[in-house]
Amino acid sequence: MAGLAPGIRRKTTEYAAVPLKNFLTLRRVVWAGVVVAVVAAAWAGWKTWDHSRLHDDEVGPDVLMSDHGRTLTTKMFWGACEYKPHLEVHESAHVIALVAKRKWHTSRESADECGYGGDAMFSVTLDHPVEGRKIIDSFDGRRIIPFDDAHFPCPQDLPSGYTPAKEDLRRLGSGTALLDNKARTPEWTTFYQQIQGEQVGAVEVTAVTGETTPTAGNPMTFNGHPGRLQKNGTYDWTAAWTQNGYTIAVHAQDPSMTDAQFLRITQSLRN
Repeated sequence: MAGLAPGIRRKTTEYAAVPLKNFLTLRRVVWAGVVVAVVAAAWAGWKTWDHSRLHDDEVGPDVLMSDHGRTLTTKMFWGACEYKPHLEVHESAHVIALVAKRKWHTSRESADECGYGGDAMFSVTLDHPVEGRKIIDSFDGRRIIPFDDAHFPCPQDLPSGYTPAKEDLRRLGSGTALLDNKARTPEWTTFYQQIQGEQVGAVEVTAVTGETTPTAGNPMTFNGHPGRLQKNGTYDWTAAWTQNGYTIAVHAQDPSMTDAQFLRITQSLRN
C-alpha cells in the first residue's frame, strides 16, 4: 500500500453500535404506526359505509305538546330491518324543526318489506317554550300543529290494573272508526292496557280538535253531551261524542270488562 504524504493522516469514520434493545423499540414503533394507519383507514371506510345507511325521515302526523310548551312527543314505528329511530329538534327564534333519524341494518332503502320491528313514543325537550313559533317537519317542510296536552281528556276511572301502554295498540282495533277527521286537525291518542295472564285488556282514548258529530252507533249522552255508542262484540265497545270544542272517542277491548265499567270510563273523561 502506498504510504501517505508526510503530514497527512488517514481520515476514519467510527459508527457507534446500535444497541439491540433500541432497535427492537424502533421496530415496535414502526409496526405500531402501520397498525394505527390500517385501523384509521378501516374506520374511515366503515364510517363511510355506515353513514350510507343513515337517512332522515318524516315525523308522524300527530305531535303532542306538553310541559307548558317545552316538550314535543310523537309516535314512531320501525321495521325489523332497521334500528330503533330517534327524534331530533333544531330551534331558531321563529321555527322549530323536527326530523326522524333512521338507520338500516343493511343497505336496503326501504322498510316496506321488513315487517314490524316496534313502536314507541319519542320526545324532545326545547330550550324555550313553543309559544308563537312555527313547528315544521324538516324532511318535507310540512307544517305541524301539535295537540296541547292541557286539553287531553285523561280517564280518571279505569278498571283496576290498567296502566299507560308503552306501544301503539291500534292493531287490536280502533275507536277512531267513529271519527271523521278529514280536515286533519290536531289529534292525539293514548293507550292503556291491563295484562292478566294471557288475556290483554286495552283502552284507547282519542281527542280530535274541532267538533265532528259522530253518526254511527246508538245515540247516547256522555257527560251531558250527545254522542254514539257502538258495541262490536261481547267485549268490544266504542263511544264518541263532542265536548268543549273537541271530538272524543273511547275504544275498549277487554274480556273482563263490563258495560258499566266502560261507561264509567267515558263519564270520567274531562278536557
